[in-house]
Amino acid sequence: MPTVMFWLTLVSGVVALIWVAMLINQVFLPRIIVILGNVDSWWSPFRTLPPPGEMYIIVRGDPNGPFDSIIESVEGYRYDEAARRFTPDPNAITKNRTDSYGQIGVQNVGFNKYILWRKISYDKWEKEGDNSTKWKLVPKVRGVRGREDSTPSIFFRYNIGISVEDAEAIGNFPVSATVVVTVEMIDPVQALFFAGGWESQLNAAVQGEMREYIGTRDVNQLRQEKAAGSGTMISKIKNLDLLTLYGIEVTDARFVDFDLASGDQAMTDAVRGVEIAELKKQARQKDGEGKQLEREAESKGIKATVEAWASNEVGPAVAMAEAIKEAKPQVLGGNVVAAVDTKPKTP
Repeated sequence: MPTVMFWLTLVSGVVALIWVAMLINQVFLPRIIVILGNVDSWWSPFRTLPPPGEMYIIVRGDPNGPFDSIIESVEGYRYDEAARRFTPDPNAITKNRTDSYGQIGVQNVGFNKYILWRKISYDKWEKEGDNSTKWKLVPKVRGVRGREDSTPSIFFRYNIGISVEDAEAIGNFPVSATVVVTVEMIDPVQALFFAGGWESQLNAAVQGEMREYIGTRDVNQLRQEKAAGSGTMISKIKNLDLLTLYGIEVTDARFVDFDLASGDQAMTDAVRGVEIAELKKQARQKDGEGKQLEREAESKGIKATVEAWASNEVGPAVAMAEAIKEAKPQVLGGNVVAAVDTKPKTP
């Protein structure tokens, strides 16, 4: 008959086995899965989740194979797998965050799967250096396999700088401008597989709008609209329809540089001359308005004086005397009196 010591030993052994099983399941097994998630090979069914705001494109059978699925970490948007589109949903909680794999930062994609490396090139508006106050367009390249500074993750939202050089305004006046647009990749499949380079399509569309806008205005109009923020051109860029063909959507646009002189000194002097002439014109206009107000005030005063004297018996005589005093008349003879300007005339 088993003794008490036997049962205590048996129970202790079972507890130890349970503890080891829990340790393996909650510590070692997750670590093994995470390690497998960092291996992009056909025999690993797991992939780590991308950083916030980014996504991985999963392809089948081969590193350059056909599209299979998307692993995404885009908060505030829901990815519809059937429609293959992102839709705004502030309450969306993606499934790769709620299941057991998502809680350790991986997703089960199955065997014979790979992460797609797709080169994406664009310009970003950045400072020339850490201590510099000057800004410029800096080329960026992502998705190049083998580069230490590159990664296969794809941004959901890009801030891209686009410039147009020497666009001709009315009168062949050269204008250069730079705009920063915010683009969201609403349909990643369309953008990456069917658009034929969504970055170049975006660049061409925005440059086309900028050149058309500049080409229909003269320098003075551009100067005024620049001072006002050039809202018309920004509105035209934001209303570009790029979703159906290229899978992207422009959600914001703003000008960061608008050069109406293009570095030409003669053109700069011409623009400055126009500005000075405009300021002088405004000054003359203000001066003329001031004199006009003085004349109106004087006229009102004389009218009031005459009306006041008219009610008096000797009023007309006094008014005539005041008029004769101001006019300084000269007698021509025969009781004819005429007001003559005594100031010498300039030939």
